Amino acid sequence: MQAHSSKLLALAEDLNTHMPLRPGDFRIVTDRYVIILGATEGPHGTVVQRFRIPQGEVAQTLSDIRARLRSHGRTEALYEVGPSALPTDLAQQLAEHGVQPFALEQQTESLLLSDPKPGWLPPWPDSVVIERVEDFDSYRRSQQVFWQCFGHTPIDFEESVRNDYACYEASPLWLRFAASIDGKIVGVGDVVFTEEAAVLCGGATDPAHRSQGVYRALLAARYEESCRHGIPRLLTQAGHMSQPILRRLGFEPLCRVQILHDRL
Repeated sequence: MQAHSSKLLALAEDLNTHMPLRPGDFRIVTDRYVIILGATEGPHGTVVQRFRIPQGEVAQTLSDIRARLRSHGRTEALYEVGPSALPTDLAQQLAEHGVQPFALEQQTESLLLSDPKPGWLPPWPDSVVIERVEDFDSYRRSQQVFWQCFGHTPIDFEESVRNDYACYEASPLWLRFAASIDGKIVGVGDVVFTEEAAVLCGGATDPAHRSQGVYRALLAARYEESCRHGIPRLLTQAGHMSQPILRRLGFEPLCRVQILHDRL
C-alpha cells in the first residue's frame, strides 16, 4: 500500500475539519472537537468531528457540544467518529448518552483513487448526459434529486435552494455536475478541491435510474475536472452502497468513520 502524507490522512478521517468553508459555513475549533455549522439544511449541515476528549469527560464535553449547537439554533447533528478519536470507546459512550447510529448510514469508508490505470471506468450509455451546473435552474433540479435521495424535506424548498445556490455561486472550489436522461436530471455529484485531493461529496442518483451508468459518468466527469486542476486524486467518504463499486474501480481504503445522530 502506498504511503500517504499526514495531511491527506487527516483530511480522509475528518473531511469537514480540513475542507474550505463556503459562504455561510462556520467552524468552531476546540482542542476536544470541531463543529461545522453548514449553510445547507438537514443533518448533514451540522457535523461534529475530530474528537480528542480525555477519558472520564465525555458526558461534560457532550453537554458543552449540545449547548453550543442549541445556541446556534440547531436541532440535530451528525457525530463522525474516526479511528483517531479519543477516547477509543467514544462511540459507545456517546450511545449511552442518547447519540445513536445514524439510520441512513452508520459507517462510511474513506477511499482514495490516485493515478488510475487507463480504462479504469467501464463505459456508460450515450443516453446519460453530463453537464456542469452553472445556473440556478440546473442547481434547483439537481438539489431536488439530492434532498429526495437523502430523505430531507425543507420547510420552504424555494428559499432553501436559493440560499444553497448563493453559497454555490460564491464558492469557486466547489463544482457540481448533473447527469440527465431524456432531459431529466437523475443524478448529481459535487467535487471540492483541496491541496491534498479533489473531494467527492454530495453524490446522489434517483433510485429509478440506478444501474444505468449515471454513477460512472458523474465519477468520470469529476476525475477529469480534478486532472484539469492538477490534482489527479479523488477522495471520498463512501457509504455502504458506493464502497464495493469504488473498490472495484481501484479506490484504496484509508479508514472507516462511524456516523452517529443526535437530536437535540
